[in-house]
Amino acid sequence: MVKEEGNIVKLDDIDVEILKIINDDVRTSYRQISRDLEVSVGTIHNRIDKMVKMGVIKKFSPIIDHEKLGFDLSAIIGVRVKGGKLRNWEEKAFLNKNVLAIYDVTGDYDAILIAKFKDISELNTFLKELSKDPKIERTYTQTVLETIKEDMGSANIL
Repeated sequence: MVKEEGNIVKLDDIDVEILKIINDDVRTSYRQISRDLEVSVGTIHNRIDKMVKMGVIKKFSPIIDHEKLGFDLSAIIGVRVKGGKLRNWEEKAFLNKNVLAIYDVTGDYDAILIAKFKDISELNTFLKELSKDPKIERTYTQTVLETIKEDMGSANIL
C-alpha cells in the first residue's frame, strides 16, 4: 500500500504494477486492472485515488504523436536569463504552444526548453521573438535529427 515517508512515497508491488499498467494505457479499466492483478476493483480504485492525492499520479493524459499533427521539427533551446528573473520568464515561456518542457538547469544556461515546430520558419519566428525579450541574455539552439527515445512516462523507472 502507498505510504509516505517524509517527501518520499513508498510503493508496494501492487502499486508499481498498477502504475505500469496505466502508464502503458491510461484507458485501462479498473475492472481489467483488477483481473490482471487478481485484486478487487475497490482495491484498485482506492490505490489509484491515494496515489493521485499523494501526487504520485499528477494527471491522466494521452501521449501525443506530434509528427502526426505536423510538428516535424524538435528543438532543444538553451536560454540564459539576465539577473535573477528566471522564474518570471519561465512562466511566460510556459504559455507558448510550442514549448513542451522547461528545465531549470546548471551550467552555461539557466533553462533548457524542449519545443516542437511545424517547420524551420516557425522555429525561426520563435527564436526571433525570444531574442526580442529584454530578459534574455543569450540562447543556443539544437535541432533534433532523429528521436531515439521520447517517453515522458514512468514505466522504465519503476
